[in-house]
Amino acid sequence: MKKDKECRKCGEELVIDETPKIKVNGKDVGINDLDDIMVKVSGMNLTDDGEIGRHLLRLVKESDFVPSSVEKEYQQALLEEYKNRL
Repeated sequence: MKKDKECRKCGEELVIDETPKIKVNGKDVGINDLDDIMVKVSGMNLTDDGEIGRHLLRLVKESDFVPSSVEKEYQQALLEEYKNRL
């Protein structure tokens, strides 16, 4: 859900981005449906980190663009976020 506010200086509407973010190469990257993706992968009852990371990345790529040059970094960041949530 987006919250709209008005800029006092210019009167234009501000939109606050509430997209969940992860750190990839030290930068915040918004991931659509991150919470749902984490729940889906958790429901798979996987134990192998490599397999968990591959599934996370695959699901993220269904709704977000992931440059091929940083897929490994995304996968690692997603796996770290997954582990932090469990």
